[in-house]
Amino acid sequence: MGLRIRERSLCIVLCWILVVSAPAMAEMVLFAAGPEQISSVGVLDITENFHGGLYFGTDNGLSFYDGIWHITHMTYGDTSKGLLSDHILALAFDQHGNLWIGYPNGLQRLEGDTFVTIRDQQLLKALDIHDLLRRDGEMWVAAGNAGIHRYLDGAWRWFQPGGHEGLGCNYVTSMATDPARDTLYVACREGIWFTDGTGESVAFSPLVKPELIPDPVRGIRGDPFGGIYIYNASAILHFTPPDRWEIPVTSQDLLPGITINDLGVGSDRTLWIATNNGIYAWKDGQVGGYLDTTTGIRNNAVKKIYIDSSQRLWFVTPENVGFSRIQENTEENGSVIPITTFDLPMNAPAPILTPGPLITPSISIQGYPEKPAGLSDPLAGLLEAIRSFFKRFFPA
Repeated sequence: MGLRIRERSLCIVLCWILVVSAPAMAEMVLFAAGPEQISSVGVLDITENFHGGLYFGTDNGLSFYDGIWHITHMTYGDTSKGLLSDHILALAFDQHGNLWIGYPNGLQRLEGDTFVTIRDQQLLKALDIHDLLRRDGEMWVAAGNAGIHRYLDGAWRWFQPGGHEGLGCNYVTSMATDPARDTLYVACREGIWFTDGTGESVAFSPLVKPELIPDPVRGIRGDPFGGIYIYNASAILHFTPPDRWEIPVTSQDLLPGITINDLGVGSDRTLWIATNNGIYAWKDGQVGGYLDTTTGIRNNAVKKIYIDSSQRLWFVTPENVGFSRIQENTEENGSVIPITTFDLPMNAPAPILTPGPLITPSISIQGYPEKPAGLSDPLAGLLEAIRSFFKRFFPA
């Protein structure tokens, strides 16, 4: 009997140690689709205005967040007073603060309270507007299989695939600029093209051929410190002009079998990597943090991420949209340094669903889709060991 009491006491002490030693979780806020929240979790693009307000283009209208949600839907009849469609593919702001909105059936520009609709195929050779990008005073528009268009000082110019400007892309999948040089990069199935030209002097040159990146390019992102990141399902590459190539991280470095879905580049050179197994923070050649269902995102299949000017890491999953603040650390001299860590609590309460009622104060992953073969939760092994330990002293 004495031994049994001591064993039970040991179990209680072990549980207490696990609880008090678990680190605190960073702020986590989740939103579900609803009339007073985001209009849909089918988010296809995110952009930020000059005042820190965030716009979410979804498959069910336009959602705006400035601490509370505002939703705009399609207006039937007068398109000057509302959206051309509830299915939004792309968003971007021009230099004047006007919001550009791309749809499967055209383009709009929001000037004050008026929506200016552009569907003239003398201007846009295709109406499937799936990417938008501002470069200084220029607006670049990816349209269907018709390459790209540029709007500058009230005039449109079409860069035809295979045209004399040298663009080799038909269906453009992603556009980005090198912040240090203002070079425009355009990705497509055929490769990547770039231009330093402005005004009338725009000529494209090829950068990457498909054989350098075996899988199709999923996206390109500008590096705040110069160059661009190029990513596909299995690797992230970095290019620094004129000819320096690096491979900072592959999916194998994170976890064998995962797929890279999206990439965010932090101001401290951290790579925030959205995968089908959560979000990884990669810096200095290693994983500096990890965000998954154990920290409250509710579904590990992260489709999209976005870092806003307030250092909130937004994420989109099949179940919700949310954000977690990128934490900061302070050196002895008092300077603030953004760091790359997300805590992995074992006993953290569930995040707050805002706005709306509190959800259950414990994290449950019951009812979630099984992970793809070969993937595992970071805590699964530890939890199984604890379960086996308790069975020794509390047999069923």
